[in-house]
Amino acid sequence: MSQAKVDKYKEEKKNRAKIIKRQKIAKVVGVLVAALGIGAIIGVPLGKYIYNEKKEEEARKRTVSASNLDTWYEEYWGKNYSDLMTRNGIDDLMDQVDFATASDADAESLDVDDNGVDIDYGDIDVEDGEEINLDELENAED
Repeated sequence: MSQAKVDKYKEEKKNRAKIIKRQKIAKVVGVLVAALGIGAIIGVPLGKYIYNEKKEEEARKRTVSASNLDTWYEEYWGKNYSDLMTRNGIDDLMDQVDFATASDADAESLDVDDNGVDIDYGDIDVEDGEEINLDELENAED
């Protein structure tokens, strides 16, 4: 062996304990990082699933007693809608509602001449699909 190889061998032998210790630490760190990665890949979705299942189960078990619901409803109605049941509240509500009926719409004239006078066509017999020329009817009455 050459002198350089002998010196290298002696140096490695002298530092062998440190080198082995570094290799062991690197191996342990590598195993821990891999275990954390695998744990995260498996654990996060599994944990979310378990959490959601537990949350849904609690929601299914949640109940409300009838008396509590009745109390809440009475308070809510009292705060928000009790003024509607007074006479003034009903009158105000009726003023806001438009009470147009079909008979009102029928009473409005659809055909008016230039002077605003309703045009009366009299009794006209029309069969399905037949067209009527309203101008001819106006001229016929004149």
